[in-house]
Amino acid sequence: MKKDGKEPLKSFSLRVNKNARIDLHLKEGLFEKSNHASFITLSVYKEGKQMPIHMTKAMASQLSLLLSQLVAEGNNFDYERLKNKYPDQESWHFY
Repeated sequence: MKKDGKEPLKSFSLRVNKNARIDLHLKEGLFEKSNHASFITLSVYKEGKQMPIHMTKAMASQLSLLLSQLVAEGNNFDYERLKNKYPDQESWHFY
């Protein structure tokens, strides 16, 4: 895949902490076989340094699925620990 330098079609940003953020950009590019493709760039900014990672939509979809699975597993883990520690409590908030 070749980048074409155009502005992103759509962008999102997530501040992770005081010194880091993650930017997501949907970009239009050129794919050798079809002369057209959109792709996603995930850029990690930490302490002023940028590390861009260019992904196909399939790779980004897989990353999204893996993150969702980790969040669900983390919630289940937290729930089990809280249930054991506070057996009479009826609800909890997860962060």
